[in-house]
Amino acid sequence: MATTQQLSVTVTFDDNTNTDVTNEASYVSDDTDVATVSATGLVTAVSEGTTTVTASYEGLSDTSDITVSPPPDPEPESLDVSPQTVTLDHPEE
Repeated sequence: MATTQQLSVTVTFDDNTNTDVTNEASYVSDDTDVATVSATGLVTAVSEGTTTVTASYEGLSDTSDITVSPPPDPEPESLDVSPQTVTLDHPEE
């Protein structure tokens, strides 16, 4: 599972042309204890939870809802039985 995600910001002008403004937009995370966002829109997980990142460009803004999942449970890798050799006395009857 990824711990970072690059956001993409596209502005649509009144003549219906589109321009990528990802590097020109500004970004703010509502909860930096959950996820941070760089000046170029790279979101980085910090801890489990949810937050909202707001991207702004020339008076316009939009949001992205961010969810940071809990860390996955570790997968079993090996198994050891101890002791590996056992010798027992026969019980007397």
